[in-house]
Amino acid sequence: MSSRWFFILFITSFPALSAINADLKLELEEMAIADQSIRNKIREVGWKNAQSDLLSKLELIDRKNTEKLKEIIDEHSWVTADLVGKSGVSAAFLIIQHSPDDSFKEKMLPFVKQSYINNEGVTGQEFALLTDRVLVAQGKAQIYGTQLRIEKGLLFFEPIENESTVDQRRKELGMPPLEEYKELVESAYGMSVQ
Repeated sequence: MSSRWFFILFITSFPALSAINADLKLELEEMAIADQSIRNKIREVGWKNAQSDLLSKLELIDRKNTEKLKEIIDEHSWVTADLVGKSGVSAAFLIIQHSPDDSFKEKMLPFVKQSYINNEGVTGQEFALLTDRVLVAQGKAQIYGTQLRIEKGLLFFEPIENESTVDQRRKELGMPPLEEYKELVESAYGMSVQ
């Protein structure tokens, strides 16, 4: 009988062992704030008008955030909602998405996908963004139509696999149709999408 009580006590006390790491959550959120702060400054002047000092600061923040996230992942494997809450997972996604390290993004894609499936703070659109970004970096066609390139002050979609069915794939992840996305991108970047 006493062993039975020990087992019950162990089970009921186990959730306390998986409490959110508030310091790590805050650190990830602060990294995401730095990521978005510099991007907001660039948006204010316009991406095509951004001066080299702003772009250099952007690159520095992205590199520093990437290196710090790699250290965190080396220690914790992956940041789950149980470890850092949904906002912490969302912050980790943002850092991965903007990382200059393509192999790191590719390595993290299965974890981001699982976080999306588990509803841990990664949206369908975010999963699509990273998927397409990894594919384009590999020289392949994207499948969700999220990636564009800038040429001579205009935006162009990177090649899309089976473009006639892209809206169906986008819908499955809760994303707007490609034409609506195009309008959102034009508004956000102040450039025409061809």
